[in-house]
Amino acid sequence: MVQLALHLADGFPILSLTLITEPLRVANRELGRQRFEWRAVSDRGGICQSSSGIPLDTAALNGEVPDAAILLSSYKPERSSTAEALFWLRRLDRKGCLLGCVDTGALVFARAGLLGVRPAAAHPEAIAGFHRQFPDSLFVDRMFDFSPPRFSSAGGVATLDMTLALIAHFSSRRLAQRVAQILTYDPPVAGWVPQAIPQSVPQEVRDAVAIMQSNLSRGMRISQMAGALGVPVWKFNRLFNRYLHCSPTTYFMQLRLAKARDMLRNTILAVGDIAAECGYDNMEAFSRAYRLQYGRPPSQDREL
Repeated sequence: MVQLALHLADGFPILSLTLITEPLRVANRELGRQRFEWRAVSDRGGICQSSSGIPLDTAALNGEVPDAAILLSSYKPERSSTAEALFWLRRLDRKGCLLGCVDTGALVFARAGLLGVRPAAAHPEAIAGFHRQFPDSLFVDRMFDFSPPRFSSAGGVATLDMTLALIAHFSSRRLAQRVAQILTYDPPVAGWVPQAIPQSVPQEVRDAVAIMQSNLSRGMRISQMAGALGVPVWKFNRLFNRYLHCSPTTYFMQLRLAKARDMLRNTILAVGDIAAECGYDNMEAFSRAYRLQYGRPPSQDREL
């Protein structure tokens, strides 16, 4: 039995709650047994009202440690960052609980100090503001992320993708795909459970890649990343060369250029603005690196 605690705050999004509980219910039905069990909790228990005015009864926080906990904050996350909630999250983290959040819940995680190494997903329109509020926390520009012991959704329908990844984690990928089929949901891309870095790769490397993805628009030295992970620079370089077949510097550059290519093809931002967003202050350096990586200047990818 997988026990989940769903922490609600007044003003929580009812859509996100449904996109968590309904796939879990379907998973149980497909398995023919109660594999997933969940309960709604809040700081002191009692009625919590959703952003759309729907009331839901909750239990008070206690000393139990579930297998996973998901924070559903409100549109005003500062109200959700209570002493009780922050203490609860930190305690669960120390106990090794898998911790998830939705949308502005990422800001509560940041206040709890839970995003120093592992990231939280943030909507593209919000990520810059999140970084300004918590410059030492990791937010990634994606709709959902599953990087145990953290998982997250930027909100909206992406919460379903997050829940499917949770089902795959605790049961099987096949079951998650079956649940998506029953819910008539076609995940946006094949291989929707993030597996860019295989689980067989050491955790330090996967954590380093998460840090890189969260800092594509900001200058960050490799020595800083290694220091944040408590890994000597020589070992950091050796791990990347062994498992990703290039240096950390090269890998970081490739990530930044890949983001630039995506923005060139899918936004109307000026090339100079895209270069700056991907960590390049010098247009000449950006164009040279881009041409070496993709065999054409940025302006030609803009025209595709």
